Amino acid sequence: MSREERRAYQRMAKKQDPYALPTSGPAARARQQQLERRKARRAATPSAPPGAISRRFLAWGVGGAAVAGLIAFSLAWPSGMPFAAYVGAGVALGWAVIAFGMRAFAGRSAPRP
Repeated sequence: MSREERRAYQRMAKKQDPYALPTSGPAARARQQQLERRKARRAATPSAPPGAISRRFLAWGVGGAAVAGLIAFSLAWPSGMPFAAYVGAGVALGWAVIAFGMRAFAGRSAPRP
């Protein structure tokens, strides 16, 4: 490519984003079809009713209880081992009770179809 051709190409591509995805062609068409298939799959998947126990909720409830329990255990550690374990277990249990209580409350207060 000559210097003149390179400069002409740079002038032509000056205002384009070098990281943008292509707007036409087979790659764009495949991306659009994949997006449509994903949307159709989401629409076909029935959503859980409010208050249902989902995998996401279980991860949030159990993971949050574990993290809160470990933090409480660490903070209570200077007081001695049995007490720290009781505090950690109590905070983890409290987190789980609050999480499941909020889920039950959300299920009861959800509007019925």
